[in-house]
Amino acid sequence: MKNSIIFFFLLTTASFGNSLKISIQNKNLKGVTYLSIYRNSDSFLKPSKAFKNIKFELKDNSTSLVIEDIPQGEYAFTIFIDENNNGVLDTNIFKIPKEPSAFSNNYKPKFKPSFDSAKFSINKSAESIQNIILK
Repeated sequence: MKNSIIFFFLLTTASFGNSLKISIQNKNLKGVTYLSIYRNSDSFLKPSKAFKNIKFELKDNSTSLVIEDIPQGEYAFTIFIDENNNGVLDTNIFKIPKEPSAFSNNYKPKFKPSFDSAKFSINKSAESIQNIILK
């Protein structure tokens, strides 16, 4: 029984002991900010299907977040400041964001954003770091 408990602890720690650190630089932008983390292209840009959705207050010129217990794998995220506090990223008729936003890897799409262009890897027992410039 004791060996089973130790094995379970090691298994869960190895699978979910990873963290993601996101450093966000902005030009004096402040406000309610939304981060959505996605695990695949099927869920990408669909916050209701995101792996994690995090709401936080962006302050000063730089904000850092650390998200713990992320399984190994490939991820991509979106982030935006909700300037009008309606809970969604406002876009124009061409789906171009009207509010400050960014993607993982500082990916800047020319057309429709893709998961493959924004994806990054979370590896076993390593902290993945993303430095994002929010415009």
